[in-house]
Amino acid sequence: MSASEWGNLLSNPQAIDTLFDEAPDLGSSDLFHLLADERGDSITLGFETHQTPARIKPEWAGREFNSFTFYLVFDGVQELSIRGWSSPAQKSVEAHREADGNLHVALTSEGTKVSFRARTVSISGASLGLVSRCS
Repeated sequence: MSASEWGNLLSNPQAIDTLFDEAPDLGSSDLFHLLADERGDSITLGFETHQTPARIKPEWAGREFNSFTFYLVFDGVQELSIRGWSSPAQKSVEAHREADGNLHVALTSEGTKVSFRARTVSISGASLGLVSRCS
């Protein structure tokens, strides 16, 4: 799977397809949020990318923006393994569907290894933002 083909794994691929010709590269996006829901079996990953949508929602019209933020919600999570969590925010993100239909997800960078299996993934909380850039 290429870094931008993750949109094909979504339960709701139209949520990203209506905005982008090609889904943002997760490995080039900042992973700023990881929430393992202690009340259930879900994991939410939050990403911010400088890759902005080719098409915007009507409610975003007229706004100045240079970033796109979105959350991926994985349900039916099993076999969660976390070994370290360190900067930078950019991590290698791999996801693929296994023969049994479940997703396998791995997040890695120097000092970080997170992996889990999940039944489904959906996108939520998509928004545009205007962020300052450091040189």
